[in-house]
Amino acid sequence: MPDRPENPPSDAPDPPPPPPPDPTTHRPGAAPDPPPPPPLPAAPPLPRGARLVPTTKSEREPILDVLRGFALLGILFVNIEFMRGGDLYGALFGLAVESQPTPADQATSFLVGWLISGKFVSAFSIMFGIGAALIARRALDAGRSPRGLLARRYAWLMGFGLAHMLLLFPGDVLLVYGITGMVLLAFITKPPATLLRWSVGLLLATTLVYVVVAAASGAAVMGPSADDPFTSFALGQQERAVEVYAEGSYGQLIGVNAFLALLIQSGQLSLLPWFLALFLFGFVLGRSGLVHELRARQDLLRRAAVVGLAVGLPVNLVMGWLGPLGVGTPATPRWAEVAGAAAQLGGAPVLAVGYLATLTLICLRWGPIRPLAAVGTMALSAYLLQSLLALVVFFGLGFYDQLGATEALTVVVGIWVAVIVVSMLWMRRFRFGPAEWLWRSLTYARPQPLRR
Repeated sequence: MPDRPENPPSDAPDPPPPPPPDPTTHRPGAAPDPPPPPPLPAAPPLPRGARLVPTTKSEREPILDVLRGFALLGILFVNIEFMRGGDLYGALFGLAVESQPTPADQATSFLVGWLISGKFVSAFSIMFGIGAALIARRALDAGRSPRGLLARRYAWLMGFGLAHMLLLFPGDVLLVYGITGMVLLAFITKPPATLLRWSVGLLLATTLVYVVVAAASGAAVMGPSADDPFTSFALGQQERAVEVYAEGSYGQLIGVNAFLALLIQSGQLSLLPWFLALFLFGFVLGRSGLVHELRARQDLLRRAAVVGLAVGLPVNLVMGWLGPLGVGTPATPRWAEVAGAAAQLGGAPVLAVGYLATLTLICLRWGPIRPLAAVGTMALSAYLLQSLLALVVFFGLGFYDQLGATEALTVVVGIWVAVIVVSMLWMRRFRFGPAEWLWRSLTYARPQPLRR
C-alpha cells in the first residue's frame, strides 16, 4: 500500500482560516479560555415495548433541576403572606386592614409584589409542562401511550394536594396542578404549533376576562367595623383563626385550613385556563428539544432574557402597589387594579421567562448551582417541607399574627436554609426525595429503588 502523502493534492481546497480572536473576550498574552463542556445528550430512548421507569440521574439535565429549585424557593415569598397572620382574611373578604404597616413593611410588600408575586408560580408551571413533555416523549419512544402513566401521576398529585391543604397549608397548588395536568392529556399528541397557539390564546383570553372583571367591579374594600352579616362572618373567621393558632388543637387547625382551602382553591380553579396556558408553553419547550441543546441555543436564551426582563420589569411595576396577594386597599385607584390584573396574569409569565433564561445562562457560564439543583431534584418533598416548617413557626411556636412583612422574611430565609441543607444531605444517599419516591412508586405501580 503506498504511503499516505504528507500534503494534500494541489487541487484540494485550502482549509478555511481560523476565526480571528474576539477582542471583547481575548487579550494578547492571556491564557485561552478552556473549552466549554459538551452539552448533555438527550436521554436515550427506551427499547420498544420496554417497561417504563423513572428517569435516572445520569439522564437528568441538572440545569432544569436548578430552575425548578429556584422557582420553588421563590414561591415561599408569597406563600408566607398566606401563612403569617390574619391579614389574609382581609384580602379574601375585601376588608380593610386595621394594622398600619411600617415603612419597611411597605417597601417589602412593594418589592415582593413587583418582583416575585405571580412570577415564580409561573416559572414553576412552565417547568411542570417541560417535565410532562419529557415523560411523554420517553413513553412514546418505548411505543407506549403516555396518557395512562400521566393520568396516574396527576391523580396521585391531586391526592397529595388534598392532604397538603388540610394538614399543612390551605394555599396548596398541587391540586390545581393535578387537575390542569389531566386537561393537558388532551393536548399531548398535538403539533407544537397548535400547542403554542392554544397557550397564547388561553393566556390572552384569561387576562382579558380578569381585566374586564376588574374594570367593571373594582375593589369592594369595606371597613372592618361595617355592620353587615358578611363582614361579621369574615371577622369571626379571622378571630377564630387567631385563637386556634394561639391556643387551639391541631384538629381545630385542620378545620381552619379546610375553610380557607375552600376559598383559596375556588379562586385557583378559576385560573385553570391560565395554568394550562403555562403548562402548554412548557410542553412546547420540552417537545422542541431545547432542554438538551441549551449551550447551542444561547443566542435564543439571551434574547429571551433581555425581552423577559426589559418588558416584564416595567409591566409588573404596578403589582408593587397591590402587594404580594395582589389585592388593593381603599386608596388603590381603579386604574391600578385593572393594570394589576393584566400584569398578574399577562406580565408575570413574561418576567418569569426572563428569570429562567437568565439563570440558565448563568449556569451555562459557571455551572449548575448545586444547592438549587438538590432542591429541584426533590421539589415535591421540598415544597411539603416548606409548609411543615412554616406550620412549626406559626402554629407550634406561636408566631401567627405576630410578624410584619419584613420580619417574616427572616422566616423565609430560615426555611430556605433548612430546605437546602436537608435536600443536599438527602440527595447524597438517595435517588429521590421521600415524597418523590412515594409518588413515583404509585405512578409506576411498583416500589422504586430509593437508595443510590
